[in-house]
Amino acid sequence: MTMNWDAIAAASELVAAMAVIISLLYLALQIKNNTDSARTSTYQSVVSEFGALNRAMAETPDLSILFVQAMEDFESLSAADKARCSQLFFACFHNFENMYYQYRKGYLEPDVWLGWQRLILTYYARPGFQVWWSMRRDVFSRSFVDFLRTEKIDVPVATYRDITVAGQAESD
Repeated sequence: MTMNWDAIAAASELVAAMAVIISLLYLALQIKNNTDSARTSTYQSVVSEFGALNRAMAETPDLSILFVQAMEDFESLSAADKARCSQLFFACFHNFENMYYQYRKGYLEPDVWLGWQRLILTYYARPGFQVWWSMRRDVFSRSFVDFLRTEKIDVPVATYRDITVAGQAESD
């Protein structure tokens, strides 16, 4: 009889261990699904925020042209246009800062981030933007400022000026 109780206890321990393993596997699967869902939600949010800014400029052609001019020569703008572009630059680069933060936290996949990184660095390199940035960089996180200062773009990306000038040359 003692042997049967020992066998029953051993079988119970085995079943309990298997239940723990199954629970851990289930928990790991749930965490993976939650992480995938968070990444998808983050990416959708990033695209929506940046898309809203682009739609606002696209719906106001003069604002789009002003943005292109500001990226190239911020100092030549009137005070009113500097104020408008300053708000656009601020909104744009706070979106970029959010993308950078989400990437660092693991919510943006490296291949998705690469495209955004290239766009960010293309904007950052423009001479007009550099003038504005020298006055406003202190309102951004230190890690984002350091990222912009130290990262280099790996491929040439056409600027808005390149795109608009190319379009004009074809229509002339």
